[in-house]
Amino acid sequence: MSGWREVKLGDIADEVTVGHVGSMVQEYRTSGVPLLRSQNVVPHGFDLKDVKFIDGDFHARLKKSALRAGDVVTVRTGKPGATAVVPTHWAEANCSDLVITRPGSELNSHWLSYYINSAAAGYIDSQLVGAVQQHFNVGAAKNMTLNLPPLPEQKAIAEVLGALDDKIAANTKLATSAAELATVQFTKASASADSTVRLSELVSTQYGVTTSAHDLPGPRFLRVTDINKRPWIEWDSTPNCTVSKSELDKYRVSEGDILVARMADPGKAAFIDAASPEAVFASYLVRLRASNPAQALYIYYFLRSPAYLDYAEGAMTGSVQKNMNAKVIVATDVALPDSDIIQRFNETVTPLRMLIQLRLNENQMLIATRDALLPHLMSGKIRVKEAEALVVPAI
Repeated sequence: MSGWREVKLGDIADEVTVGHVGSMVQEYRTSGVPLLRSQNVVPHGFDLKDVKFIDGDFHARLKKSALRAGDVVTVRTGKPGATAVVPTHWAEANCSDLVITRPGSELNSHWLSYYINSAAAGYIDSQLVGAVQQHFNVGAAKNMTLNLPPLPEQKAIAEVLGALDDKIAANTKLATSAAELATVQFTKASASADSTVRLSELVSTQYGVTTSAHDLPGPRFLRVTDINKRPWIEWDSTPNCTVSKSELDKYRVSEGDILVARMADPGKAAFIDAASPEAVFASYLVRLRASNPAQALYIYYFLRSPAYLDYAEGAMTGSVQKNMNAKVIVATDVALPDSDIIQRFNETVTPLRMLIQLRLNENQMLIATRDALLPHLMSGKIRVKEAEALVVPAI
């Protein structure tokens, strides 16, 4: 670790400041300059699905919080400490309530982002202030101690970790494109339908079982939280449960079953794919089982369509907790094409779903590899050459 030294971020960065603080809802526009907020910054990247915009004049007035390529932004409030680097391909952007670090000549932006997301996590937790909503302030950021390698080694560390992140980003882009194509295939198939059928005529319904989750051996136990993340079940994170043989027979899920949330997140649906483990489903879920198994995947995509989601939004009841019962869930019409179109839909969408699952499962492995390497590279316990030997086979 020759040349490594301890420094304060405020002593080595060109600037550590904060984005615009204060209400600015009246300045939001439907297009213009992106305005990053706490929810738009995630560790190592950005989530722009709910990004807001401001006009050019207001952006020009907020010079202090205008972002430049290479700026390192850190969440102050919400999930303090999440950090990412402003990419070079952004023409312009601004931010609200984020810590902005502008690295100096001795500091690599991407190395600093990885450092804050990993080695500095404990420090950030210790510096949070606020009784109601905790936040990380600029003074604490400036006082952050860095275990700083020489600049060439910073760049090398960032490149190793960046190779993993680049592969993660490529997989995510491919999976997103495949998911969009599957949705297009559903829209195309449904548009060719000559008539509509009541959903209740196409499926049977079954409420789930009341039991408790645990880590002991037993069938998997599917809850609303287990169908909220992806279009399929993340089996590795589902707990086990204990049920009788008769309950297992009654509440077991099979390939082609569709689970729909009736409470907590009403209308949210998941499809049970082939090779799923033995599992039962919780009472907050309703199982839809297609009378014609060939129609199951098409029905699932109908449940994800804007038409059904609009129906579900209007059909929910409850002032405190929104809910839908089984009869309401299936009390709507489906545009159902003929069997040949359904078959072509299945033949097209099934491999797309397999591709999505393959790429996102690979991402889980890549993220685990990156997160395992990160603290060891930042502490010098693993050197770049050793990390490269682990990373190259992974990508």
